[in-house]
Amino acid sequence: MSLLITIFLCASTHVCRSSFVIYSLFLSLVLLAPIQSRADKPRIPKQQTIKGSVVDEHNQPVVGATVFIESRDWFEFNLPNLETTTDAQGRFSLTDEPLHIQGQTLQAKDSQNRMAQISLPWPSTRKSKQLDLNNLRLQLKLPKLVTLEVVDGEGKPVPAALAGIKALTKTWGIGKTDNEGKITFQVPPDVDLKYAVALRDGYGADYRAYRLKLEEKYKPGARPPKFPDHPVRLTLTGAQPLTIKLESAAGKPLSGIGLEPQSLWKPDQPLPMPLPLMFYATRQLVQPTDETGATVFAWIPHWQNQRMYFGVKNKEYVPHRITYEPSKDKGTLTVRLSPKPKEPEKGSTP
Repeated sequence: MSLLITIFLCASTHVCRSSFVIYSLFLSLVLLAPIQSRADKPRIPKQQTIKGSVVDEHNQPVVGATVFIESRDWFEFNLPNLETTTDAQGRFSLTDEPLHIQGQTLQAKDSQNRMAQISLPWPSTRKSKQLDLNNLRLQLKLPKLVTLEVVDGEGKPVPAALAGIKALTKTWGIGKTDNEGKITFQVPPDVDLKYAVALRDGYGADYRAYRLKLEEKYKPGARPPKFPDHPVRLTLTGAQPLTIKLESAAGKPLSGIGLEPQSLWKPDQPLPMPLPLMFYATRQLVQPTDETGATVFAWIPHWQNQRMYFGVKNKEYVPHRITYEPSKDKGTLTVRLSPKPKEPEKGSTP
């Protein structure tokens, strides 16, 4: 995931004290650590083991259940999941690098489509409050069904809209709506969902953020709204397409460079919609420039009046992030990129 996520969160909220931003900053540092280590010297990764059991609704051991952590959760999409199956006593054991375990979501499922999940802790000095990682317990239950209904401004169904749901730090479902504008996801029943979003070219976008406003977050007794048990309706009321054109310093078109929108902020929602965190695994919102150096984001909603940031998915050029001001740019933005300055060789003086 792009480290620019931390920047857009800070810029869009103007406050970096929320737990969500802290999580993103911590994640950025974690992701940078192995990169720096590999650059310095080959490292022998440390190993961590977690153990536990899987039981059913009646607390009986479940044999042959799949226990796993999705590799996309640690942003290594070319690797298989960290996965095992329970033994005759319903027990399991998983061993991998701490980066692939700490702070991740441990899941379990069986042949009857029952599900369970546990959020594993980040490293902490508060040992007394940590889970016993040698005695984890996952209780399988029937999944919760989460339905999104996507309609246009006239209330008509919008088929083939890209839609998704996510908790604070994990995406739990992405797909496209059917001919009736609906999509249903299955998630473990105790998942605390925070966001729902839908978008489609020509129709616009809509989202719901079940969170507190920043100014309400620290008020005594403040509680965020709960994700509803009934279907969530998202209304796409129209788009204001955005054309972005990239040029070299000499004014020549730059083709094949991906651009990724960082957030949306709807006036009636408490917080922006963190698009890269929703679609980090599928990269469905990354659009490359064509031979003219241009790409069109045809789904940008007409209500997007706040400043938008776009990540530049190319390390050879700077800047790595560009800014779109809807009121000023009015749907067209041309940006000149420059080659990234070469870093001085190690041991040399500037």
